[in-house]
Amino acid sequence: MRGRTFRISSALIAAALAVSIGWSIIARNFIVAILAVILAIGASYLLRRASREVTKDERTTLLYEKAAGSTMRLILPIIAVASLILLALQDRVSDDVTLVAYVLAYTTCVMLLLHLGFYSYYNRKH
Repeated sequence: MRGRTFRISSALIAAALAVSIGWSIIARNFIVAILAVILAIGASYLLRRASREVTKDERTTLLYEKAAGSTMRLILPIIAVASLILLALQDRVSDDVTLVAYVLAYTTCVMLLLHLGFYSYYNRKH
């Protein structure tokens, strides 16, 4: 399989996944979403194996690592500040919003702990 065919096939898989997840959310049938994700992962794996060209190299890996780090540095403070604002307003908002604030705060903590754990592991490994 050529690189262009691989990219088009990957885009079609992503589009089909987005449509099926969107439909499953509207229809409130989450089994379809889970099956769609599993099928998309399997199809992507088979496509990558069928590709003859190099689809991933050191530059791609470095760019992915930079993008992941930048995402963490941007999103985590936003989530933390949003949860703090919602918690500060908990007397004025419903209990559901307060629950969302706690979920955001705990999610931020878990993500930071995971990041610290992975960083420590890879720091020792290399």
